[in-house]
Amino acid sequence: MASRWKKFFVRDLARQRIDILFRKAEEVFHREPELAQKYVDLALRIARAARVRLPRKYKRRICKYCKSYLWPGVNATIRLRTRRQSHVVIKCHVCGRITRIPYK
Repeated sequence: MASRWKKFFVRDLARQRIDILFRKAEEVFHREPELAQKYVDLALRIARAARVRLPRKYKRRICKYCKSYLWPGVNATIRLRTRRQSHVVIKCHVCGRITRIPYK
């Protein structure tokens, strides 16, 4: 029983730390993009170690391929497309990869 509670508290603490690190990355990105990237890398390491999923709002701010912190207009382009199925297109300017996210 104690093990279950310990796991719950570790994951809860990890979620809090991830939230704090992403907020710090957002605050500091325009002054020091390298520091913001370090915050994001640390948040990803914490999520892996605690086996916690990143919330969708944070997952969409990271390039799936190169793991860089995306800021629209600076190192990412975001477009809405309506061909075929409607979707959002996110292009990373660091690695050049494209991510498509469907919407209704």
